[in-house]
Amino acid sequence: MVVLTMPESSYVLAPACVFRPGPDATVVALVGRRAFSLAPRAFQTLAAFAAPRTIAAAHATLCDMGSLDALAATVAGLVAEGLLVGEDEVAAAPAAWPTLLSDALDPAVLARRDDIAAQLAAGRAVVVRDAMRRDLAERVGEALSAAGRWRAVEAFGRSPHYRHHVLDEDDPAGPAVADCRALFGAAASRDLAAALSGRDCGGSLELGATRYVPGDFAAPHADHKLARTVAFVWHLARDWDASWGGQFVWCPSGAQVVPSFNTLIVFNVAAETVHAVTPVSPYARGKRLSVTGWWSHGAGLADPPEPAGFARWGVGAASYGTQPQALDEARGLLAL
Repeated sequence: MVVLTMPESSYVLAPACVFRPGPDATVVALVGRRAFSLAPRAFQTLAAFAAPRTIAAAHATLCDMGSLDALAATVAGLVAEGLLVGEDEVAAAPAAWPTLLSDALDPAVLARRDDIAAQLAAGRAVVVRDAMRRDLAERVGEALSAAGRWRAVEAFGRSPHYRHHVLDEDDPAGPAVADCRALFGAAASRDLAAALSGRDCGGSLELGATRYVPGDFAAPHADHKLARTVAFVWHLARDWDASWGGQFVWCPSGAQVVPSFNTLIVFNVAAETVHAVTPVSPYARGKRLSVTGWWSHGAGLADPPEPAGFARWGVGAASYGTQPQALDEARGLLAL
């Protein structure tokens, strides 16, 4: 009989590991750009290591999970896949900041790129929950949450009216925003945006951090006429309550998106893609934080051409009130 030597090391869930419901009672574990489908037993094993534990200690908490040697073999496989790490590895240097958007996005985004491209070309906004690598979202989210230098920008004398706050990049959070600008503005990232949107994204990138405090809002507007071709909003608000307002409103369908952490909204910029932000309640207790920006036309055209077959639907069109179309319910992709 083979007897395994039990290591005394403690193991813990990989910091970048994120779980999502899968089909047929499975759970999908995401680590970086890799996705793993876990049977209930494997998921229970991982859950036992939510806090650092030795294999023996985890075995004591698991019921009907087989022998200690069987658990050791399962743990060895999970470590090999990067789902579990040694406790001493958690304090290691954080993963390098990616230089390409394709390396920062969740694998499910790239897996559904054809569906996303079709929806963008049809004039819809695409919403992606848990869009970016979790470690990146945590890094930027924590930096913005700690930031203190926000200045109000507003326009009330002309349409559209708006009021919100932008980060002064002399703030200590400035380097995190600069890293985002380098990531979204890389040539390969602009190429990816062009492939998904069907637009020219070869021009300059506009990107900044925004915060909506009580009383802030944005009236219905479109972002066209400034050479902008594709817009994005990367929400980093934590535990935002819908009663606090601040929803992103997609006017062509009337759909609303409550801010949630690490949710990305992307849409083609055109006169028809009208959107708004509802006023933030004076009772709001959270921080409505986001990174927003636009890719622009390489030649700087003030009114860039739209994709072939772009749907010309605007406010008041017959489509108003259309329900969001789910692209992948398990992964939180939907089109507005």
